[in-house]
Amino acid sequence: MNKKKISWITPDCFIDVDLPIINLLAKDYFIDWQIVIEKNKNIDYELYVKSILDENSNVLVSYYYLNYRFRNPHNIINLIHIINKAKVFSPDLYYISATMHPYGTVIYRLMLPKGKVVIACHNVSTPKGANSEKMAERLTNMWIRCFNNIHVFSKSQETVLKEKVTGKNVLMAHLALKDYGEPTVKIDKEKEIFFRFLSFGNIVTYKRIDLLIEAANILYNRGVKNFKVRIAGCCNCNWDKIYAPLIKHPEIFELMIKRIPNEDIANLFADSHVFVMPYQDIAQSGAITVAFRYNVVTLVSDISQFKEFVKSGITGLTFQSENAIDLADKMQWCIENRDVELKNIAANQKDFVERQLSLSSIVAKYKNYFEQL
Repeated sequence: MNKKKISWITPDCFIDVDLPIINLLAKDYFIDWQIVIEKNKNIDYELYVKSILDENSNVLVSYYYLNYRFRNPHNIINLIHIINKAKVFSPDLYYISATMHPYGTVIYRLMLPKGKVVIACHNVSTPKGANSEKMAERLTNMWIRCFNNIHVFSKSQETVLKEKVTGKNVLMAHLALKDYGEPTVKIDKEKEIFFRFLSFGNIVTYKRIDLLIEAANILYNRGVKNFKVRIAGCCNCNWDKIYAPLIKHPEIFELMIKRIPNEDIANLFADSHVFVMPYQDIAQSGAITVAFRYNVVTLVSDISQFKEFVKSGITGLTFQSENAIDLADKMQWCIENRDVELKNIAANQKDFVERQLSLSSIVAKYKNYFEQL
């Protein structure tokens, strides 16, 4: 039987999402993969992709480097070129995670056969406090209304999608665990004097890093001092103005306010005891899959989006959303119960990942969906 062909279009921000899926799908499909890279990105994406795909003859990879930001109207011509190249491949279907907002929806819809297009929608609901929140919500609504075949990445987002639109052919397949390789440092976390809480990822308002800082201050004022809070990630807002003044006890904070290179991420998790996500809202999180990959216990707010991943006291821990005192209480519990209870939660988390989030099970969902098309 001849293998079917897929034209796949990915933006640089979702390379790590699509790469492991494409690598396995290529056993059963021929894939023409176009990666669209925004201006001023100083990351060697080609080296990263090659390190995973190696010499996979069933995947043709090409890189389209833009001279402008994604939203710049000059990219309309670039997108037309990208779509024309995708069409030359004569695929059986198109998979598009590069929305190219604000004009991408219209151009894709005009140039591609609607029945053969699968669109990825990472944020069906726009998190409260996200950048350009109202505009993002309008563009997403246009995206999901103009196409019939839609991929979402969590059960909660599938529910939101079905509340917004009807009659869609929906694929719900989780994000693959983000794998940044094995740590290069060997650390015995049980012997570490300081208990380390980690916050990792881009720092934006709805992730409530201010709440984590407040909770750490509360914990210190209680006399609990054998811990560190590491905050690692890029902050496009003004860190020195918004967050730095909240820090009352600098000695308990390890600040890495910058983009964290991929090669450093595994080590970042290797010496952390608990990964903290104090979000007030989220569609779905890629960061939590990194914690799952490195078997670091997650402490998350009790918003509904986390409930399919974290069952409090079993596969992770939760605190009352937007409540700094409750977050401090749970952080203190972690420190005091690191030897037994926290180990049991880590073991449960590992079992959950093996049963629910294995790469093979996720890829199988893609294949079943594609074959139905």
